[in-house]
Amino acid sequence: MTINAGHEDPQTGTGGETVPPAAPPRGHGAGPVDGSQAPQAAARLLEATARETEQWRSEARSDADAILAGAREEAAELVRAARAEAESLVSSAREESAHMKDEARVEAYRVREETTAVRKRHDENVARLQQVATEQRERLRHHLTEMLDQVDSIPDASDQ
Repeated sequence: MTINAGHEDPQTGTGGETVPPAAPPRGHGAGPVDGSQAPQAAARLLEATARETEQWRSEARSDADAILAGAREEAAELVRAARAEAESLVSSAREESAHMKDEARVEAYRVREETTAVRKRHDENVARLQQVATEQRERLRHHLTEMLDQVDSIPDASDQ
């Protein structure tokens, strides 16, 4: 039996399977099979068909096993590649995270230092302003005391 997939069979005019005629029985010519030999010829034809069918099944199983093994190998390679890519992405993300964390720490330190410097300047300004206010109060008190002393030292017009 042969398979002529996609080709036209010259005996039937169609594509597909072609069954060659059975071989003539042994010991006899190529002439027609008589009634007593017909069952033996049919049996031989069935045996040949069964052998070819079993061979095709075996070949189909082998092909399917080979395709399945190739697909499994390809799937395993895809999984390995995906895992490698995922590990690479995770590694890159960790490195980027560590870098960003370091930058954030540096920025936080810089802001802290800047804030401390600004607070120090403000504290110094507040202290200077408090000192100026104290000095002004003392001056004003001294000036007012002098003015009151001068006023007290002027003779009253009513006393005269």
